[in-house]
Amino acid sequence: MKNLLMITRKVDKDEAQAGFAYSWVKKFAQRVGRLKVICLEKGNLDGLPLNVELFSLGKEKGKNRLKEFINFQRGALKFIGKVEAVFCHMNPEYTILISPYVKLFNKKIISWYSHRAVNWRVRLMTLLTHRVATPTEESFGLKSKKKVIVGHGIDTDLFKPAGSDPHEGRTLKIISVGRISPIKNYETLIEAIDILDKRNLPLKAQIIGGLGLPSHQSYFDKLKQIIKKKGLESVVEFKGLIPNQKLPEYYQGSDLSVNLCPTGSPDKAVLEAMACGCPTIVCNKTFSNDFGPYREKLLFKEKDPDDLAQKIDNLIKSNQLEAIGKFLRERVFKHHNLDNLIEKLLYVFEKIS
Repeated sequence: MKNLLMITRKVDKDEAQAGFAYSWVKKFAQRVGRLKVICLEKGNLDGLPLNVELFSLGKEKGKNRLKEFINFQRGALKFIGKVEAVFCHMNPEYTILISPYVKLFNKKIISWYSHRAVNWRVRLMTLLTHRVATPTEESFGLKSKKKVIVGHGIDTDLFKPAGSDPHEGRTLKIISVGRISPIKNYETLIEAIDILDKRNLPLKAQIIGGLGLPSHQSYFDKLKQIIKKKGLESVVEFKGLIPNQKLPEYYQGSDLSVNLCPTGSPDKAVLEAMACGCPTIVCNKTFSNDFGPYREKLLFKEKDPDDLAQKIDNLIKSNQLEAIGKFLRERVFKHHNLDNLIEKLLYVFEKIS
């Protein structure tokens, strides 16, 4: 493909939650002639290829929805005639807003969606787009002939093992990455750590992420109260937000990753940990196939701290951490590699053109 327009929320190398979009832009730019990008806001763009032209709606200067809407029209008119197709990343609103220009200029559009929620915006997006690209069957809840399952897009050049030595009797380092939100069930992890601590297993746990919403502050306070009550202040540490580009070093410095999200769409944080060769324990059964022969060792019962603690204990005693880490890395590289995903998306564009 010669020229492509990508629409996404934020392009910022230093961003914690949306920083992965920077890698998507970079990888797309390597596979097309010219990449035009419209984003709601921009940040650190260092390292992007010269064939990327970016137009920000200006949210980085302060939120102004009317101005952002007007700027979107300006960006759309600036780029739509210069590209062959449009890729809308994440938010359904981008497909809805660009669709009149797509129709007017006779372009093709693919929309990326990965969320369990289905509302009127998602339904309208599905009506207006040519294809909906989604990581798994569970990550797009509507039945539609437009749905294309393409896997996740993990930058395996960034998220990779560091070659550190496997765990050998030293303090066990556990990491859990995700926003501070009730759906993340961090209290289950804290309870499991308390169980292991009482067994005199030397361990440290880092929880990386910021508040999902301002209203989740009370949940965060509750977690800190549980930690204080159990005397785990020196064991469990909240690290706050970490830029996506710096996350690999945290995974590389950990022995285990734990993700407590319920079964549903696959959490990208799990795949990033796996790509770093970090054995990952989850309760989300969506990952059963990715875990292969290790699924029984890596799946625990949702909201069951006793089962989680036992799975962690068994895994440490199995002396299989290194082997499991290598297997999980290979699975991500094969099924959720960003380079492969870009190839699949470009192939879908080719088929519908």
